[in-house]
Amino acid sequence: MNYENDEIPEGQGDAESTDKAAIDPSELILCYLTSPQDAANGFLGSIMVTDYRARPLHFAFVSPIRPTKIQRILYGSTLEEHVKIDVIGEKLLKDLPFCPDVLFVDTKELLALRRTVEMPTAFLSKSIGSKDDPGRLTTLEYDTGSNLDDQDIVGRVLASLESYVDLVEPFARMREALKEAIKKPDA
Repeated sequence: MNYENDEIPEGQGDAESTDKAAIDPSELILCYLTSPQDAANGFLGSIMVTDYRARPLHFAFVSPIRPTKIQRILYGSTLEEHVKIDVIGEKLLKDLPFCPDVLFVDTKELLALRRTVEMPTAFLSKSIGSKDDPGRLTTLEYDTGSNLDDQDIVGRVLASLESYVDLVEPFARMREALKEAIKKPDA
């Protein structure tokens, strides 16, 4: 597995800052992780650590992982979780130069990363129909899965940041950066 890393030094997260009743948004360090599959069914992964404005402090990715036929047979229905959580997720999270306050993921299956990290973890998405309801206070939905202790912290983080930045948009940037990073150089 190839591992690429691009650090943009700045700031330092404080995991304890999410334990306070009032959250100072400017002190938050956010972490985003995505693990899509490419057209050839290879598993990809990227991670981006940002400041509260979703400006990148660190970006890293793994090159496509293509399990062999034998691995697919042996792992069976557990292969996808194994590759995304135990291989890609753990590798990307292990080498972080910052201590994020919260981890956002773009698929519910990645919530399983919570068992490997000591930070609140949430699936984050845009609310369906949020533009149609002017009385709605938030445009975001989040799910912490079975990690009920994370709900309050994540809710407070989102409430403190939603007026500053589109918190879902970094996933689109990460997918584009990942596509660019794995392009084959022209011969």
